[in-house]
Amino acid sequence: MNKQEQDKFKKLEENELLRIKVSYLEKLEALVPEKKKLQTKTKR
Repeated sequence: MNKQEQDKFKKLEENELLRIKVSYLEKLEALVPEKKKLQTKTKR
């Protein structure tokens, strides 16, 4: 495997990890919309 192919695989892996992180965060956001509202009210 040459350097170009290795770089391509690295980028694919990073993209996949980012996608997983984003979907995980989106799930968390979907789970706690009420909590967020309460937090913003108490901070003011």
